[in-house]
Amino acid sequence: MIRRFRIYFTGFGIGLIMVYVIFSKNKERKYNIWTPEQRILEDIRNDEAFQSSERLACFVACLNLSEKDLEILWTEASTESLNPGGNPYIYLIELERESTVLQAEIEFTKDEIRTLKYLKYAQKDAPCTCDD
Repeated sequence: MIRRFRIYFTGFGIGLIMVYVIFSKNKERKYNIWTPEQRILEDIRNDEAFQSSERLACFVACLNLSEKDLEILWTEASTESLNPGGNPYIYLIELERESTVLQAEIEFTKDEIRTLKYLKYAQKDAPCTCDD
């Protein structure tokens, strides 16, 4: 019985060492890419139809956002589901910076179609009017 425990804990220890070696080589790696929040943002970044939509371009022009601002929004923002399990899924994407909070509401359908509802600064009362 003791032999079994020794073999088990030896294998477990070797596995722990391997995990430590694999994941500690590069301190620049981001390990949260598997979280639902990051998967949602990655889907948005990789959706060419969404990124080239006229509605997004209208909001970007209205808010005077740069490509760098959009890149930061789609990589570092936090996401919150406004209707968990609903159809369509609606997500609030929020990026807090020094003195501003940039918010976007995006609707995901089960057909993988993403629609931007709005993009605005939370502090401003008058949002852009980019209606279809």
